This record gives sequence, structure tokens and C-alpha cells, in this order.
Amino acid sequence: MKNEKSTYLFFKLYDEIFGVDVKNIIETIEMQELTPIPNTPDFMKGVFVFRGQVVPVIDLRTKFKLEEAPANKKRYIIISSFEINSEQQTMGFIVDKLIDVVSLSEYDISDFPEIGSKYNIEFVKGIVKYNGQLTIILNIEKILTSVEADIIKKATNNMEMTKEEESNE
Repeated sequence: MKNEKSTYLFFKLYDEIFGVDVKNIIETIEMQELTPIPNTPDFMKGVFVFRGQVVPVIDLRTKFKLEEAPANKKRYIIISSFEINSEQQTMGFIVDKLIDVVSLSEYDISDFPEIGSKYNIEFVKGIVKYNGQLTIILNIEKILTSVEADIIKKATNNMEMTKEEESNE
């Protein structure tokens, strides 16, 4: 079974390439106008409405403590759906550039070295070599801690209730 292939979307953040399994991806879109939400972590840049649903959006550069992107830089949102805290969650992840879609087997993905990494081992599935560069494969379900996910879910739910109240007026 280990030789089964999975498909990964590779994207760029700053000068590093990352990959995520496409099984969790709904769509990739150009950056949207976001509505900021107070009292949320600094990496949560806001929400926008996608297919009638209020979707929280996280800047992966900020989450991973990388240098902020220039304001005029064209960026993208990966809209993803996954289970967190036993609930299905739809979330957007801001990335700098969409690179490629690649098919990999589990044999292609090596364990990620725990020592010397600037990334939390919890959300890293492993590493692969892509075009001569080491590429980090992320476990998208683990990027947020359960506390962060709860804060974002509550803030998003409050935003949805506000949206419903405005439409009922």
C-alpha cells in the first residue's frame, strides 16, 4: 500500500517551497479583499465570503514567522477543508505563489529532521526533493493548535451571525 501515489500542491512562501495534499484543497484563488476580525491571532488576516460561506484566512508567512510579503506582491489563497477538533473546517491559507501539482508516493517523502528546524514538527509530514530543492510537506490539519482553531472558529461564527443579522434588517 505504501506505493500508492498522492497528489500534492507545491507553493512558495518567501524563498521556500512547501507542499500540501490536494485531498484537502477545494480551490486556489487570487488574493481577495478580507474583512479583519479583532481579537484573533496575528496570522489570521480576516475573512471573506466563498460560495456563501464565511471563510477565515490565515497568512502562512506570519504563522511560520517568515518575513512579511511586500504590500504590492501578488498572492494567492488555498481554500482547504479538513477536520480539526472533530469538526469539518473550511479555511484559506495565503501563499506567495502556486508552483506545481506533483504526484508522490509515501516512499518519496522522507522524515523531517526534528533538530535544527524552525518549523513546528507537529504540522510537518516530511520532506521531498523537488527541482533540486528540499520541499517541506505540510500536514494542513495540524497547522493550527486546537486553541487557535477554537479562537478562529468562534470569531468566524460571530462574523456569520453578524452577517445574518444584517441581512434580516
